[in-house]
Amino acid sequence: MRKFLLASAATLAMVAGATGAAHAQAAKPPAPGTLVVHLNGLLEYQLADIGSSVNSYLGNKLNPITNAGYLRLYPGFDAMTEGGFEYGVAAEIRDAYTNPGQGMQENSTSSNGAESLVVRRAYAYFGTKKAGIVRIGQGDGPWGLMQDGVIENFGDGNQWNSDGGIGSLVPGAAHPAWLFADTGALYSTMKVVYLSPDLAGFNFGVGYEPNSNGFKEGLANCGVASTTCAALASTPGGAGNARRKNTLDAMLQYTGLFSGVGVKVSGGYIMSSPIGNSTGTALETIVSPQTHSITNETEYKRMGIATIGGQVTYAGFILGANVKDGQVNNGYTFLLPGQRNAFDYMISAEYNAGPITVGGYYFSNQSAGDHLASNKVARTEQDNGVAIGANYAVTPNLGFFVTYLYAQRKQYGFDFANGQVVGASTYNAAYDRTHSQAIGVGAALKW
Repeated sequence: MRKFLLASAATLAMVAGATGAAHAQAAKPPAPGTLVVHLNGLLEYQLADIGSSVNSYLGNKLNPITNAGYLRLYPGFDAMTEGGFEYGVAAEIRDAYTNPGQGMQENSTSSNGAESLVVRRAYAYFGTKKAGIVRIGQGDGPWGLMQDGVIENFGDGNQWNSDGGIGSLVPGAAHPAWLFADTGALYSTMKVVYLSPDLAGFNFGVGYEPNSNGFKEGLANCGVASTTCAALASTPGGAGNARRKNTLDAMLQYTGLFSGVGVKVSGGYIMSSPIGNSTGTALETIVSPQTHSITNETEYKRMGIATIGGQVTYAGFILGANVKDGQVNNGYTFLLPGQRNAFDYMISAEYNAGPITVGGYYFSNQSAGDHLASNKVARTEQDNGVAIGANYAVTPNLGFFVTYLYAQRKQYGFDFANGQVVGASTYNAAYDRTHSQAIGVGAALKW
């Protein structure tokens, strides 16, 4: 049971590769009748060389040599009653993105805006080893906590799924999309989660999220039912393809050890509904792929994604694979009728030898992207990405790393640089297929 608390505490597994071991809640619960307060943190910096199809664009040119870094704080506490009831709080605070300028500025009128901190995760947990754990608040659901076959514990620990790491440096038009389960679109929302105890190697989790808001989000301006309210269920014209309601996810996992070979396998499903259109006003006018006639579509399709993944561990080696398939578009957004489902897979591997870790993965993502039957854009957006990295842990609190990324994305008829389709005045066919690569070296320090 403690592995779920460890996996979902602020750092997840992403810190492990950079510094030798993930810090989170103590693996050993506090002594009965005690409470332990912690204020952990992570600082990471790297120097990188970035190249892409859009490093030069409309007279602008990016310096390929650049740097990235971030600071994260992990406050919280763990406690246990005399009777063995566990409870606590875990949070993750990150620095926010700002515009370019001359260093950080507190004045919001400056060229790069005001610096701020953002609460990404903040949840409470309680339960027992025999009954299971309940989590409430802003954090991960079973979809992210229990996925297997996605190994990211190498290099800067961010790779393409990046928030301030090397992947963040790659221009968006050349940055590949993939359905990572550990994404802010899912874990930075409020939900209720139950995680079962281990039952002969099996465990399961169930999560429910009424709407896709974090703490206090959607409460600033809700005098009457309106689009600014957190609990919005329907609205004239709909609320777009990103806001969710009634998200439910469930996962089943098996963990076993056979003659020194560790095995983990998991599978599950996540589903959600869009904010409905209460008037029937058309969101898009598209051609029906069945009848080839023009129809007015008034609703996004429900989201529903299945996943299965597994990994084996032996003598320091880890090999994993993960597949996701379902009715969803990039960024966990909703599809319109006529758009294809997404299909994603990843193959990943890692080797650990004392203080040294090396690893890599390859992923392929096929999605609807910007296709609509009326806009002459190819039915499928294809994204492929590679990440390779190595780490050396000087101590459990200091590590050095190197990360290499390569990717391509393409969707014929859609200009990623201009965000335009065939026939638009600024459409440029040269940008319907983009490439990027990056290499960075850096250090991570945690406490």
